[in-house]
Amino acid sequence: MTKKTFLVYKIITTIILGTVVGVSVNYDNWYLPVVVMLSALAFLYTLKKRVKEVIADERDYKIAGRASYSAMTVYAIASAVLGIVLFTVGKGNTAMSAAANTLVFSTCFLMLLYSFLFKVYIRKDEHG
Repeated sequence: MTKKTFLVYKIITTIILGTVVGVSVNYDNWYLPVVVMLSALAFLYTLKKRVKEVIADERDYKIAGRASYSAMTVYAIASAVLGIVLFTVGKGNTAMSAAANTLVFSTCFLMLLYSFLFKVYIRKDEHG
């Protein structure tokens, strides 16, 4: 299978997945999207194994690493600032407090996850 054929299958799978998830959520069905999502992942994983060309090289991974670090940094700063603003402005408003808690705790989780994975990758790099 060529890289271009895999990309076509990936786009078709994404369209089907988006449609099924949208319709299922609309009908309050939360089980079908999970099953379809896992099936789509398995399907794409199987197809990816059949691709004979190089899908990504070291340069792609380096750029992806820089992009993900930048995205994480922007999200962490923006959500922390917005969470603090919502805490300050929304005193007594439970909806704003819930949104502020979600933003601030997701930022904390993201930072903890980043720190943990950073340590894991350093150890992997040191050992081989």
